[in-house]
This record gives sequence, C-alpha cells and structure tokens, in this order.
Amino acid sequence: MKRTFIIGMALLGAVLAACSKKEPAPALKTASLDDTTWRMTDYTIDFGPLNGTVTGTNNFFRTFSNSPTTPCLGLNTFTFTSAGKVVWQQEPRACSVRSNFVNSDWGTWSINGAQTELTVNSPWGGAGRSVMPVMEAVPGAYECLLTNTTLTLKARYIYGRNQDSLRVDKAVFTRQ
Repeated sequence: MKRTFIIGMALLGAVLAACSKKEPAPALKTASLDDTTWRMTDYTIDFGPLNGTVTGTNNFFRTFSNSPTTPCLGLNTFTFTSAGKVVWQQEPRACSVRSNFVNSDWGTWSINGAQTELTVNSPWGGAGRSVMPVMEAVPGAYECLLTNTTLTLKARYIYGRNQDSLRVDKAVFTRQ
C-alpha cells in the first residue's frame, strides 16, 4: 500500500512538472505577414438589408473574368514586406480594375494592436482609407482574419437612399 502511494505521488509529480513547463508565447499575426506573398482565391460580395439576412451574393472572383475556369484576379499576387510595403504583381493574363498597372510598390501596410484590422495606405485609396488592388477603398481598415495559410479581408459598406442596405466584400488570399 505504501509502495502504491509513493508510485502514485511520483506519477502525479511528473504530470505536474510536465504541465508547468512554459510554452513560448505565440507569435504576433504581423509575423505571419512579414515577407509573405499571397494570391487571391476568392472574392464575394454579399448584399441585403442593413438589419436583416443576406439577400444575394455576387461571386466577383468568378464573374469579373471572361474565363471563369481561370479567373484573372487569381493571377495577381500581393507581397507584404517586413519594411511595411505592399507590392502588387500582375502575372501574364491577369486582369485589373486599375488600368495600366502591372506591378509596383502599391503602398504601406500595418495591423492594429488587436491584430484584427489591416490598414493598407495607398494613393489609390485616398486619405484615411485602406485599399487593396481590386477591392474598393474602405474608411480606416479592413477586417482581418489571418492564419498560416489564409488571409481574409472584409469590408462593410452601408448604402442606399435611406442608408438601410449593407454590402459586405470578402476577399480570401492563399499564402504562396
């Protein structure tokens, strides 16, 4: 009995010692964007009443191109450098909603302290607005959800004569 108690206490001590080891703190989401390249893989636009359910969805990613089997928006890549720049590159056959633009430093990027909003400053967006190529400019920042392989940006727009309608743009990017 005494031997069982000692063995039990030893096992309990080993379990508690294993649990007390400090795990490294998870990296901030900004580390996931530094020097990474992303390709758009989906872009939808939901719309409906401001205080209601979605009444329609436009799969802009598929419908913008003349060839839905090879969406031209998917031929654009975006690199977020550790120096805070956004570089946009259009590959051959890529399409753009910005005319005569092939690749360049698009602007600068930053992510908020809560790690939920991505700001992309560019002359194309105007003062105080974020804008990614092919997306519309949004006041302030895009809502951001970031994983190791996926970056999702959302923008909400209230519109209509009585400001009673809502449009939600959602762009999904896959890490390259």
